[in-house]
Amino acid sequence: MLPAVRPVVLAAVALVASAVSASAQLPEELTARAEQGDPAAQNELGSRYYAGRGVEQDDAEAVIWIRRSAEQGYPPAQYNLGLMYFRDRGVEADEGNDAEAARWYRLAAERGYGPAQAGLAYMYEYGAGIEKDEIAAYMWIDLAVGNAATEISRRIFSGKRDELADRLTDEQIAEAERRAAQWTPTGES
Repeated sequence: MLPAVRPVVLAAVALVASAVSASAQLPEELTARAEQGDPAAQNELGSRYYAGRGVEQDDAEAVIWIRRSAEQGYPPAQYNLGLMYFRDRGVEADEGNDAEAARWYRLAAERGYGPAQAGLAYMYEYGAGIEKDEIAAYMWIDLAVGNAATEISRRIFSGKRDELADRLTDEQIAEAERRAAQWTPTGES
């Protein structure tokens, strides 16, 4: 009888060990800072729930933490919350999610956050949650190129801008570039 119980016990020990190991990967100071209202920590904690890094993957919990940060005006969290709506993850899936995604992208894009500018460009390009406007799409992707944090992002955004340029007239591109040149980031949202 003992040998038959042994695999079950070993499996239970392995489950407990993996749970302890996963929770040990989540820094206590991160949770403490998030609970104290630090928007960067809240966004990071939400991102970890989204990806299952150090915690069990949980989209609903991710949205709770990311929303707390986004509502404080933290652009990376505003972008991440927009992404959660766009992907229908951790939020109720309905027809208004693209509009909510565009709203949160815009808040971060207006603050100069490159990924959100690229996300907003996509929304304009395809009319997802907002009226289709390829000139606005070009303007936002052009701004995203200039605000890209990494070279790989810059290349991706540049490629998207080139794709849009192939569909626009010279006058439309000039208008989009004029708008981008006149654009200035906003302060707190």
